[in-house]
Amino acid sequence: MGLLGRLLGREPDADRRGADVAARLEALSQLDPKWATEALRRRVRDVFFAVERSWIERDPSIGEPFMAAQLQASQRLRIEGLVRQHRVHQLENPLIEDLDFVAMEESPARVTSLLTISLVETILDDASGALVAGQAGAKVRRRQFWTFDWDGAAWVLAEVEQPDAVSCPQVVLGDRRGGPDGDVEAARLAVDPAAGPEVDVGVEQQQDVGVAVGPRRRHVQLAGA
Repeated sequence: MGLLGRLLGREPDADRRGADVAARLEALSQLDPKWATEALRRRVRDVFFAVERSWIERDPSIGEPFMAAQLQASQRLRIEGLVRQHRVHQLENPLIEDLDFVAMEESPARVTSLLTISLVETILDDASGALVAGQAGAKVRRRQFWTFDWDGAAWVLAEVEQPDAVSCPQVVLGDRRGGPDGDVEAARLAVDPAAGPEVDVGVEQQQDVGVAVGPRRRHVQLAGA
């Protein structure tokens, strides 16, 4: 089983690995406060809210301050595509069920968190409100790796990855630089990279909002992910 499988799976060392990463972060925080786990958790939540609000409101300027430069242009293009196609990504009752830190690099500074998310999500026509993709009222659950880079002043979202190890392969976003080496939190905004298969199909059918598909993971530069 590969590294991502071990992180998401039930191997005996999965929990210990997460605890080891948290311990390393806390040790580093004694020298540099940017590594403090509580501050990192707050930042993950802040970025989560901003990116999803950006997607739901179809306004890329909301999420740009929280994202790495390589994601900003892609997010803008895909949101513009949604607008042209008269589509709205509707996210309801989102919940971050768990958040753990599973990998980190000291130089350059990078932290990967594993989020377990549940939500109801659909694609709607922005004029009529008609359902285009997804299933109204059907809650889905996903696991995702959210990776953050330190830009010199703050942690910014560098990528989101949805491994095939989960029940359904999902659309994700990001530019892979390398593979990744909880508490329950309610959120008002869901993870657009968590688009389910039904929603994914509805989006892929729109040329301007299409996604790129990789051999083992699905990557979106910031699509109805």
